[in-house]
Amino acid sequence: MSDQAFRAGNVALIGKPNVGKSTLLNHIVGHKVSIVSNKPQTTRRRVTGIATTEHYQIAFIDTPGIHEPHNRLGRAMVEQARGVLTGVDVIVYVADGSHHPGEMDREIAKQIKGSALDQKIPVLLCMNKMDLLKAEDVQRNVDAYSKLLGSEDYMMTTATQGHNVDALVELIVSKLPERAPMYDDDEYTDQSSRFLTAELVREKILRATREEVPHAVAVMVDEWEQEPNFTRISATILVEKASQRGILIGKQGSFLKDIGTQARQEIEAFLGHKVFLDLHVKVSEGWRQNPRVLHELEYSE
Repeated sequence: MSDQAFRAGNVALIGKPNVGKSTLLNHIVGHKVSIVSNKPQTTRRRVTGIATTEHYQIAFIDTPGIHEPHNRLGRAMVEQARGVLTGVDVIVYVADGSHHPGEMDREIAKQIKGSALDQKIPVLLCMNKMDLLKAEDVQRNVDAYSKLLGSEDYMMTTATQGHNVDALVELIVSKLPERAPMYDDDEYTDQSSRFLTAELVREKILRATREEVPHAVAVMVDEWEQEPNFTRISATILVEKASQRGILIGKQGSFLKDIGTQARQEIEAFLGHKVFLDLHVKVSEGWRQNPRVLHELEYSE
């Protein structure tokens, strides 16, 4: 690659849930643009994170994990993920490299290969979570995923530690076209401050709850009042059952207060000034099946 050749392009991050796509994206971009938890299906809509240097600009498109959907929300998530397989410059399949490929990997690989062949899109394999892989299984898993995707271009990474992430970026850049930047140098995401705020509140809930609660939670910003050096935000946390509402409020409101404090600190960090965050919990039965609610939450078109 010529030192003078500036390269730019759109890169899709595709894979199953909980393989580390969002962690990888945040590490490369240098900002939290996609929330992270150990719960599957944390990412619910496409998120663009932009990495720019003097030599390249990569617009990474983080996607919901492809899974077998069981409701309208799940179907919308899978449709968004599959929708990025067209019109991008590079497809990166992110796999949990500590596991051998399964049936869902084979299904996703089939879709990727179909789009990539039709449009001549380079496909790269990122085998993440390599710190969890036994040494004797490395070659076996590399060979299996490479054969599955029909690509010999791969990188083994541990995104949580930044291991080999720079090498992955170099591999991606080598596949990008020579092109002028698509975004201004200081842009790092296409997400609005309102959406990022809602996501940060949801992230804190995901990390603090278990069982059915994380999947039944959504956050909607109702009011956003901007004042000099101060933002007043009111948001509603949606759940599907009264019992879930009780869990999120906690004894004498303690759980909700803790969630609000944690979220507010991160919101203040990215906005750069003080924030007053007012949270309410509301029961909305079956919201994951309600097209109007999904549209208001920006989870569907």
